[in-house]
Amino acid sequence: MAKFSNVFFASDFDHTLTGQDNLLRERNVEAIRYFIAEGGRFTVASGRSIPLFRRRASLVPVNAPCILYNGGACYDYADATLYYAHPLPDFALDIVREAQRLDPTLCIEIQGVENHYVFGHNAIRDAFLKAEGFTPVLVTDNVPKPWIKIAVCAGLTSDAPIPVFTPEDAVRFEALRRALEAFCAGRCYVTRSMPYIIEIGNPDCSKGGAARALAERFGRKILVCAGDAPNDISMLDEADFAFVPEDCDEALRDKPYRRAAPCGEGTVADAIAQLEQLI
Repeated sequence: MAKFSNVFFASDFDHTLTGQDNLLRERNVEAIRYFIAEGGRFTVASGRSIPLFRRRASLVPVNAPCILYNGGACYDYADATLYYAHPLPDFALDIVREAQRLDPTLCIEIQGVENHYVFGHNAIRDAFLKAEGFTPVLVTDNVPKPWIKIAVCAGLTSDAPIPVFTPEDAVRFEALRRALEAFCAGRCYVTRSMPYIIEIGNPDCSKGGAARALAERFGRKILVCAGDAPNDISMLDEADFAFVPEDCDEALRDKPYRRAAPCGEGTVADAIAQLEQLI
C-alpha cells in the first residue's frame, strides 16, 4: 500500500503554499507531487473565489476539487464543475450597509461565482488584485446575486508613498471586526484572512467541514490541513494533523498545532516530510 493512500491533505494557499511575496514555492509543488504519487489526495482550501484562484489553479498539482470562499463553494478546475455553492442570506445587504456606516473609508468586495463587485478602494488590495491579473467591477448598488462571500478591506490612514497597514489601522480594524461580528449575531460567520481583510460568509459553511466532507468522499480516514490565518482555524481544528507555518498569524501561535517551516521556505513540503514520520 502506498504511504499516503489513506490521507487527504487540504492546504490554504496564500502564505501557506506561497511565501509572503505571494509566490508559490517550488519545494511545495515537488512535495505535493511526491505525496500524490504515494497515493495521497491533495487540494487547496482557500478564502479565494472561483475567478480569483483560476489563474493559480493550474500551478498546484491537486487531485481533488478545490474548497473556495472559506468553504462557501467547491469547484473542480479540471472539468469546470461546481459541486456546490452556499450563498449568503438576504441579510448580507444589511451587513454592507452597517459596515459602510461604521467606516465610510472601507473597500467592500462582494464575491460571486463569476466576478467580484467592489464599493470603494483599498490600495493594498487593488495592487494584489492587479498582480493576480484580476479586475473587479466597481459598483454603487444593484450587485448581481448570488453573493457567496463579502470581503471588507480596511480604509488606510497612512499617507506613505507605498500604502501600508499601520498598527493604528490594526487596532481600528479589530474593533470593526468585533462590531460586525456582534451585528451578524451568528447569522453569518465573521473572520479575518489577512490583517486588513475581514471575511463574511454563510454560517453553515466552513473550511473544516468542507475538508472533512471531501476526505470522506474519497474514502480517506486521515485529514491533514495546513493554514496560516484565522480563517483557517476551522479546518485546523477539524484535522487529524494540523500544521501552521512558523510565521503564521499571531492568532494561531498559542494553539496546539504542529509547526512547519516558514511559508517562504516551504510550509507544505515540511508538513509532508513530518507526516511521513507520523503515520
